[in-house]
Amino acid sequence: MKMTLRVQSSGLALITALALASPVVAASSLPDLKGKSFVFAGFGGDLQKNQDAAWLQPFAAATGVKIEQTDAPDLAKIQTQQEAKNVGVDVVEIESSTVDANCGAVFKQVEIDRSQLSPTYDTNKCGVPVVKFSYVLAYNAKKYPTPPTSVADFFDVKKFPGQRAARTGANVGMVEAALLADGVKPAQVYPIDVDRAIKKIETVKDSIILKDTFAPLQDGLANGEFDMVLLPNGRAFNASKTNPDIKAVFVGAVTLYDNLAIPTGAKNEAAAKAFLQYTATHGTQLELAKRFPYGVGTKGEAPKLDDKAKGFYPDSFTDQLLIQDAKWWGANEAAVGERLTSVFAQ
Repeated sequence: MKMTLRVQSSGLALITALALASPVVAASSLPDLKGKSFVFAGFGGDLQKNQDAAWLQPFAAATGVKIEQTDAPDLAKIQTQQEAKNVGVDVVEIESSTVDANCGAVFKQVEIDRSQLSPTYDTNKCGVPVVKFSYVLAYNAKKYPTPPTSVADFFDVKKFPGQRAARTGANVGMVEAALLADGVKPAQVYPIDVDRAIKKIETVKDSIILKDTFAPLQDGLANGEFDMVLLPNGRAFNASKTNPDIKAVFVGAVTLYDNLAIPTGAKNEAAAKAFLQYTATHGTQLELAKRFPYGVGTKGEAPKLDDKAKGFYPDSFTDQLLIQDAKWWGANEAAVGERLTSVFAQ
């Protein structure tokens, strides 16, 4: 595929694809968007590089649209832009719980064909469920000849001593893992008993280093700075490329998914809506899953992966996963976050 890539002074990548359309969705079914553009805000790193190859370049090639890319803004930044009536992104990748809680307000409801989306993950009328992932317990096998068997082992500092790490924030798998470690059955994790989870976290907080982003967690696990980390499975997979001793445990791993959504007030709504429709098909989502071990939000066959990738792919461990209650988190994330900030500040 021939394409041009320009880096603007603002730091955004402007993609103009000049080739044939991807075979995933027939070109005849897509709109002509020549002269149009939209801004895609993703989470960066290898995930966004693979989204570029699997989604953005083929869509641009088929429609003629120009796509700018930037890192995903958080909810507060989007709201600030909306208050200023100057929304700077058109399609944003963001946690499904955030879209569930803000659909029809911060995010615009979109009328698209949702027939290929999984009803398990299609929980609102604003977003398209994509990028199903798990917060696994990633660990260094050299450190633990007898390996951990559940995310609950993150809290067993006697049996599995060593430096632990996790990302700041509430909705990063730690709260549910704390309840599992405290004896709560997976089917009874939701609604979350926040007091009980906080109490369990307090017992090991001095053994946990927090980082504001996933990149230093991935790097620290790979280079031996951390012995075990609560980490998205794709990040754990990347760490294993650097250090083959890195393994992942999916038993009890909180499994969730992102949404692609259009912020209310987006400047390029028509092109953004067409892109959401494009990603609401199984063929399109499968293209990403073939490249990177994150699951899909659609119904249909699983991607064909090599043995190494299967070891880091959520759908290889379907019966072991803890599916997140996104609506509970949408209603409670801010309050839980305040509690956790207080705990780790002490």
